[in-house]
Order: sequence, then structure tokens, then C-alpha cells
Amino acid sequence: MIKFDPVTIATLAVLLAMVMLGASMFRSFFENPQVVYSEAPLQKNREFQLLPGETYRYSYLMNNTTANMTFIILEGEGCTRIEVAEARNSSDVCVDRWGLDKSGSNVSLGNPYILLFKPWMLALREGWTWNNSMFLSFDGASEYVTDNYYRVVRMENYSGRTSYIVEIKSGTGAVEYDWVDDEKRVLLRVQGEGYEVVLADD
Repeated sequence: MIKFDPVTIATLAVLLAMVMLGASMFRSFFENPQVVYSEAPLQKNREFQLLPGETYRYSYLMNNTTANMTFIILEGEGCTRIEVAEARNSSDVCVDRWGLDKSGSNVSLGNPYILLFKPWMLALREGWTWNNSMFLSFDGASEYVTDNYYRVVRMENYSGRTSYIVEIKSGTGAVEYDWVDDEKRVLLRVQGEGYEVVLADD
């Protein structure tokens, strides 16, 4: 799906274009580009809720194509591991009690395919807002890409679960809506222009 949770397809296309252009014109400067974020302060009100033994399966719908992805929660050494069942050799991340992995980012976990949980979900409450700025970092330099704005639009009952509806707006104009379960702070649904991700029924 998408590598970075607040980034919609339009923003990702811009990033890829920048990397490709840089690789062809300034190869020595763009050898290992990375996306980094400057984050506003974030006050969390809930600890990480996913437990070893739990499994979450999602359906991804994009351009009339459907695919499934399954996330497995496992016990780690001083952390909780999340694996993608379809890519077990390269999917593992280890999350602490506040939802952070070794990247330390509240925007996204280090593995781009893990969409079921993002650290910012532990801060949700009615009226919540947050923002961050995205930069493309390469060879010690950083290039500004866009700002991303988050807000809880409302709460609603979604598939029998009390959930937050979070609007994520990119400075590029793209908008995404995430439904996040209040109790488990896990993704229930994502909807953006041309794509949708849905947690499958148990």
C-alpha cells in the first residue's frame, strides 16, 4: 500500500519523482534518500494495546484490484513484535509500550506495510489535532516536501466498535480518512481517493 500513513498516493508520486530525478541527475547526492518528519508535540493517553496471539487481516482495494494482508502480533524481547504474514522474512518490527519502534517516529513504523497501527493513534481523543512536516533527506541534506494535518472529525460506531474518524490532510491537497478503534487503537478502515483498506471480519 502506502509507505507513510499521512501520505496519500499523490504525495508518494511526488516523492518517487524526486528520487528518480535525483538519481539520474545527481546520483552521488541521492544514493540513500530517506523520508524524515519534524513532528509537533504529541501527548499520548493510552499505551500500546495489541497482544501476542492476536491476528488482524485487512483487505486492500485499489483501482478495482483487491489484495489481503495479515498482521500477526508476537511476543518480543522487551517489546511486542508485529509481523506481516505474507512477508515474514523482512516484516518484523518491535514496538514498546508507547507504540514506538527503533525509528522513534510517531507518524509511522519502520516497516511501510504495517498499516494496522501508527504511534499517533495512542493520542486520540475528541477534538484532537496534530501535525508534522515531511522532508526528503539525502547525503546530510534535507528537502522540504509537505505538511500533514490530522484531526478527529467525530466518533462513531463502526462494525460494532466505538471508533475515531481521523482526517489526514496533506499540503498537496490530498485527504485520507482513518477509522481507529477506541479500545485497541487499531485501524478499522482507511479511505482515500482511489483506494480503501478494511479490517476483515473475525
